[in-house]
Amino acid sequence: MGKNGKIHYAKLIANPGAGKPEELSTNLKIAARCLQQMGIEVDVALAKPKEEATTIARKAIRDGYKTILALGGDGTVEAVMRGIVEMKSHARLGILPYGTKNNVAKSLGIPEPVEEACALIARNSTRQIDIGQIKIKTPNSKIKKTYFFELAVIGLAAAVYPPANKVLKGQLGKIKDAAETVLQHDSDSKVFMTFDDDSRVKVQTMLVVVSNTPMFGVNFLVAPYASLEDGLLDVSVYPNFSKAELLAYYAAVMNQGDSGNDKVQHYRVHKFTLKTDPPLAVNADAAELGTGNVKIKCLGGALRVLAPDTGSAPNAVVREPVAVEVPAPLAPPATKPEKAAVGAAASVQKAEK
Repeated sequence: MGKNGKIHYAKLIANPGAGKPEELSTNLKIAARCLQQMGIEVDVALAKPKEEATTIARKAIRDGYKTILALGGDGTVEAVMRGIVEMKSHARLGILPYGTKNNVAKSLGIPEPVEEACALIARNSTRQIDIGQIKIKTPNSKIKKTYFFELAVIGLAAAVYPPANKVLKGQLGKIKDAAETVLQHDSDSKVFMTFDDDSRVKVQTMLVVVSNTPMFGVNFLVAPYASLEDGLLDVSVYPNFSKAELLAYYAAVMNQGDSGNDKVQHYRVHKFTLKTDPPLAVNADAAELGTGNVKIKCLGGALRVLAPDTGSAPNAVVREPVAVEVPAPLAPPATKPEKAAVGAAASVQKAEK
């Protein structure tokens, strides 16, 4: 029974392909039993492929569920998250980590053992966390919009992800494809970024990483000071890195390591636009979005998650934020009178034509 003797109901969305599939049935039974003993009855739905979790989550919200649980790895959790955020719902997301990396759970301090994760859900400790929103305008002028929990990537890492992910899943024949993608990738891309206050950055780089959580992938600690509750996104840029230097950097930060490389530029922003020449591949939480110009912003507190308070989350990756100075604009932002003058001049020129 829950508080006041009431039974609470939750939708439990599980990914049969996460972790060790042969153990899924056992873990589902353990989770259902633990939650029932704590006063939570679950209705189980299997999401295969994991992308179906988004559709199932949307339907669960329409059916009136106030608590939606995700059992699986980061991809499953993120798919469920998108369904909740797309519906602009106040439903709470509970996480039962059962993947190979579980970076989202680690960032929130959610324990991996099923019984402990269930106990946390039953404690009803809710946090409102930030979610990233990305819009991409492709070369054919089609606009795509999606949400990300961990990060958005523009450039080399986004291009190499498809073959590299297949290698990680055991398709060793894709190693050649991944290597060729790295070798053939343009290392002279020009990137133009405009931040919140009209500050602008122009840089030559192969890669831009926009982080909401400190880690991604094989525990790559790319944004150690990122917070899920500061209303900001952490942007990492790698100016004039060679391919060898970039690979060495990611080898160093794997498994929460520290590269010690001070060439990386970091910015903390609420929203920004990014244009590249030539167009670079874009990826958000492992979803391929194509190439094109992007607009990214942080949706502060857009998702309610059942997770321990930051101060009581011993497993979470939490570091005190540091001040990050955004560079001065390349051209000072126009004042209102200046903008009015520009508009008037444009009207005169149009009339003269």
